[in-house]
Amino acid sequence: MEALLEIMRSPFLFSFFAVTLFLGFSRLHAVVPPPATPSAPPALLPVDFTHLPWANGEKLTYQITWEGLPAAQGVFAATQKGGLWNFHLNLASEGVVNTIYPFTSYFWCVLAQTPWRSVEYGEFRFEPHRTIKERTRIDYAARVGTRAMWVEGKTKTFPVDQPGIDDVGTMLYHLRTGSWNPGDKRTIYVYESSSEKQAEAECQGRETRTFGTWPAQPLLRISVLPTKGTHKKGHLTIWMTDDARHLPLHADLDFKYGTFSMDLTAVGTAPLPK
Repeated sequence: MEALLEIMRSPFLFSFFAVTLFLGFSRLHAVVPPPATPSAPPALLPVDFTHLPWANGEKLTYQITWEGLPAAQGVFAATQKGGLWNFHLNLASEGVVNTIYPFTSYFWCVLAQTPWRSVEYGEFRFEPHRTIKERTRIDYAARVGTRAMWVEGKTKTFPVDQPGIDDVGTMLYHLRTGSWNPGDKRTIYVYESSSEKQAEAECQGRETRTFGTWPAQPLLRISVLPTKGTHKKGHLTIWMTDDARHLPLHADLDFKYGTFSMDLTAVGTAPLPK
């Protein structure tokens, strides 16, 4: 059963928290050859916070399938309050998975802008034989993260080497910022389970395709491969609209347990925080 749950969790946690068996999240920068001598870390990728691709209250609903079978539904929402962006994901099993091993999960993260970097992320997961309630906060001045594991009554600290990181909730949104052209590459740094993980994202090209009920339209194809600190297995491909919204319409994940697909089924508006 544990393997089955890992199967169903993987697509979201790899692709959207970078979704996570392979990654976590963080700083993006252009990939360049290593210098001959050590130098300071590259500057953070600049983000124009006044012209983000999504609106306050954007809500995206995705259907996850495993080998063509309905498996889960995920609902993402982005809301802003007090100058901070909050990203949320509600995930629940469906179909045969819900019959065999039902689960529900709630993930959140808080983004402090200028520069883009996550300052808090957490999760509540409810499974037949396991409950997880955690929150991680990042202190960039002290270069340390604090992970509170509420169910176990434990707290763990870990070093943070990057000046700005993403988490298991902000990578999708970070990939939507800035411009993408064929051949562009970015390194993704993520902290997940108190360790740094990395991946390489590359824009493989522009193409016109139809996914689900969405009509044929120009799309960007983004490939993500796991690298440092990961299992180095699996391959994620995301198709985003080639316009100002960079709306993710479809994603495929090839993983050791099979092939997963995620399709955007609805775009709505989430309640705004008061």
